[in-house]
Parts: sequence; structure tokens; C-alpha cells
Amino acid sequence: MSQVSYQLAEDVLFQKVAEETVILEPETGEYYTLNAIATFMVEQLQQGYAKSKVIDLVLEKYQVSKAEVSQDIEELLAQMLKQGLLVSVDSKVDSNHG
Repeated sequence: MSQVSYQLAEDVLFQKVAEETVILEPETGEYYTLNAIATFMVEQLQQGYAKSKVIDLVLEKYQVSKAEVSQDIEELLAQMLKQGLLVSVDSKVDSNHG
């Protein structure tokens, strides 16, 4: 069984600054900022977790509703994919991962 997961695009710079993260897209020179929850989401995606697992991890760490987290991650993924900051990768689901 495989599931789509996401990774930062190869040239994108991801830098934590205090409670935010700054992302630089080097080709355009555009900067984006992420709040703490969005930063956490991207970090979990970088570790290879699928979207559904990232939602569960956010719910464990932050006091937010599942509906809110689901909507936030959909918007985050859509925006980052559109801007070329994330790429989707087809990964094997590892039941021992997490």
C-alpha cells in the first residue's frame, strides 16, 4: 500500500526564526513565513509522515479541532505545492513509522 507524502522542493530554504519559519524560494527570491503549527506540519512531512499522520500529531501537540487542522493542512499543502515549495512523493506506508 502506498500513500502520497510531501517533501520540500530541492532548492527551497527552510529556516526557523523564533516562533516562525521563513521559507525562501531561491528562483523567485520570494519569502514565505509559517506560524508554529504550520512549521510543525512541514517538519512532520519532512520526516516522511503522510498527511493523515501529521493531522494526528498536530492534534496531540496543540489544542485545536480536527476540522481546523484538516482545513489548515489542505490549505498549506495547496499553497506550498502551487508555489513550488513542496513536491509530492509516493511513499510506502510503514506501520512501524510512528
